[in-house]
Amino acid sequence: MSNINLLQLTGALVKEHDPKGEKNLKNRQKLQPLRISTGWEVTYNTFLELDPSNINNDEEWLMNFTESLFQAIHKRRNILIDLGWYPEGDPKGNFGIELIKNYEWGKPLESFSSKDKDKVVEKLELLMLMVAEGDIC
Repeated sequence: MSNINLLQLTGALVKEHDPKGEKNLKNRQKLQPLRISTGWEVTYNTFLELDPSNINNDEEWLMNFTESLFQAIHKRRNILIDLGWYPEGDPKGNFGIELIKNYEWGKPLESFSSKDKDKVVEKLELLMLMVAEGDIC
């Protein structure tokens, strides 16, 4: 089995400045923990530990459920994995995963769609593991 890394942001406090120049501390949302298999390089990650079924606020939808949530590339296999929310900011949308070889977006190796965050995490981790182990190339 491949080595697995755990990528997680732990509720770090972030300093922000208000208009009067005073420092405020604000809790940040946590990134969704992911087991990222060997060989993957994360391009970007804004996939938060938020369950879409618990969001009631339009601003949260627009800010946290975008088409650009997570992307990583396995350079040795020239495969990219991409996660987004489609349509962006729409509570009626779904998470979408695309597994792309040689940047051929029109011919994904695999596509997956679900509103269930846990199923999406499971599929992301499985696809990354399968690519790392050579089961998908």
